[in-house]
Amino acid sequence: MTKSFAFLAAAALTLSACDVVETAAVDTGRDAARAVVGPIVADTVPGAAGQVLTNCIIDNASGQELLTLAAGGASPDNITLVSNILARTETVACATSGLT
Repeated sequence: MTKSFAFLAAAALTLSACDVVETAAVDTGRDAARAVVGPIVADTVPGAAGQVLTNCIIDNASGQELLTLAAGGASPDNITLVSNILARTETVACATSGLT
C-alpha cells in the first residue's frame, strides 16, 4: 500500500508541475498576443475602450489563435483574425459589459 501511495503522490506532483508549466506557457502566449492585438485595436479604438476590447479578444481567443497572433504580428491575416474573434457572441458580450 505504501508503494501505491508513493506512486500516486509522485503522479500528482508531476501533474501539478505540468499544470504550472502549461499555465506559464499560456500566460506567455497571451502576453505576446496582447502585444500584437493591442496596437491593431488601437488603430481603430484608442484609449481605455481599446484596452477593454483587446482584453475581450484575448480572453475569447483559442490557444491556437493566441499562438497565431503572437507569431504573426500585425499581418493582414492577424487583422482578419482579430476581427473574427471580435465578432463572436462571447466577445461582443464581454465588450458590451466592459464598456458600459
